[in-house]
Amino acid sequence: MFRLHLRHRWSLWTPYLLSACAFVWRRVMFRTTFIAITGSVGKSTTTAALGSILSSHFATNWSPGGSNNRQTQAKTVLRTRFRHRFTVIEVPTRAPGTLRRAAWMIAPDIVVMLRVLNLHSNAFPTLDEMAAEKAQLLSRLGKRGVAILNADDQQVLAMRALCRGPIRTFGLGSDAFMTASEVFSKWPRRLRFRATCGEESVCVETNLVGEHMVLAALGALTAAIVCGVSLQKAAVCFRDIHPVPGRMQPMSLPNGVTVLRDEFNATLPALEAAFDVMRSADALRRIVILGDVQDSGRSERPRFHYVGAQAARASDLAVFLGDLAKPAAKAAIAAGMDTSSALAFKTLQDAAVFLKSELRAGDLVMVHGWSSRHIERVILAQLGSISCWTERCQILMQCEACPKLKLVTIQSAGSPATML
Repeated sequence: MFRLHLRHRWSLWTPYLLSACAFVWRRVMFRTTFIAITGSVGKSTTTAALGSILSSHFATNWSPGGSNNRQTQAKTVLRTRFRHRFTVIEVPTRAPGTLRRAAWMIAPDIVVMLRVLNLHSNAFPTLDEMAAEKAQLLSRLGKRGVAILNADDQQVLAMRALCRGPIRTFGLGSDAFMTASEVFSKWPRRLRFRATCGEESVCVETNLVGEHMVLAALGALTAAIVCGVSLQKAAVCFRDIHPVPGRMQPMSLPNGVTVLRDEFNATLPALEAAFDVMRSADALRRIVILGDVQDSGRSERPRFHYVGAQAARASDLAVFLGDLAKPAAKAAIAAGMDTSSALAFKTLQDAAVFLKSELRAGDLVMVHGWSSRHIERVILAQLGSISCWTERCQILMQCEACPKLKLVTIQSAGSPATML
């Protein structure tokens, strides 16, 4: 009992001790350029893209996978060595003061600022409060520090007044330092666009899904140029950069079904971007599997009504999950969806059983929901039987990487599922 008490006390103090160690270690690693990436959406994709680009040209320290809590940031700093030319860190916020503390610990030399949206509204009731929090990451930039700002977001662009050093902008407008044109992404085609920086212009072919990913790609390209990589060389690297797990991540099932896994970030902007992809997609059937969404600005029942109505416009078959799945299905039917195409299931297990008999080759399935519900299990269950159907889980990793899942693959299913 005493050992358990000590272990609990240690776990409470671990983030603070790691942060203190990281603060000191960052000052020792003065030769390394530290790059911090923040924004309401697109952080993980930008971090993965920039980390991959820089790694192909320099010794670079970064953490793939999209984990971005306080401990992960501190561990990334502590993994920096004298040989590393760059360290790339994703920096989120969920409470006031988080980014101010992160700025002190990381002391970034370059900050990439993506979009500011009204997320985590319980902690930041207004868009201005969220923007003020994000701007705290710029507070440690000196006169030599470079701020890379999204020119399409006025909240971000207004942060120029806080910057003492060079500023580089990116966006779809012609006035930005880095611009994108000819943007196209219609499934099964991935995102492609023409990037222009000064007199140099190049076509960028990516593995990313959805036109909304273009800003994340532009942010990474802009930072790469600031770090000394040419636009041409940075664009070539995108051929080997794949979607971050759980963020519009394609997955091919043995039965010929393709799944777009978007279960990590269940915010309304992410869902609306996913709906845009599904609306324009070429597929035998477009199927959406939906749980709850966060930061919609609506109370529970109106939120489900809105999701149901939007699903009707973006899919041929909608599967709703949870306690309020029935109101969502009714909203989809009221919006014009056939009664047999809008289905409600209270449990993930019931939905998984239905999908085993319903899915067929040529279907495109989009899965979107709150990460703690792990609704990706309805897809993993198509590969075999799984032992874990916990209703809520605080383990922030994809279920197939979790030892508690214990997936038993069905031998007759053929080849295992693959990420595209």
